[in-house]
Amino acid sequence: MHSIGEWARTQLGRTELELLQTYTARTEWPDLLCFHGGPERDTEELTEHTPEARLEELRAGFGQQAVWIGGHTHQPLHRELDGWTLLNPGSVGLPFQKRGDRYVNLARAEYLMLERTAAGWKPTFHWVAYDVADVRRGILSRGLPHAHWLAQEWVDGDG
Repeated sequence: MHSIGEWARTQLGRTELELLQTYTARTEWPDLLCFHGGPERDTEELTEHTPEARLEELRAGFGQQAVWIGGHTHQPLHRELDGWTLLNPGSVGLPFQKRGDRYVNLARAEYLMLERTAAGWKPTFHWVAYDVADVRRGILSRGLPHAHWLAQEWVDGDG
């Protein structure tokens, strides 16, 4: 829904818009590569189904770091491949899940903590549920386009 994105943009002030201009597509360290979708395109979806050949192609072009962390799919992922790890923390603001024939938004914040150990990076996935009724009330009280539809898309995040 394009109109929701446009509405969200109007809610930002100058400071927030300037901050968004500082966004970088990739952040690299010797043993860690972070990006949004993929290191080549921020809209690429790297998942458990991404062919190994595609991942090796990306590694050849963007780095041999031991751990890669991406997003965009809003789905947690921990995938081990030939001595390296691909992670996705999930989503703090819009985690979703397929239930039956539709997708729903989960009222929870998903995140990933990394601990540096002698053996390398150790990932631990977490999530914290919040009140779905509060989310729905917030959506309905803000003048958001398609608010009634969007509010109905949110479900309890404990499940």
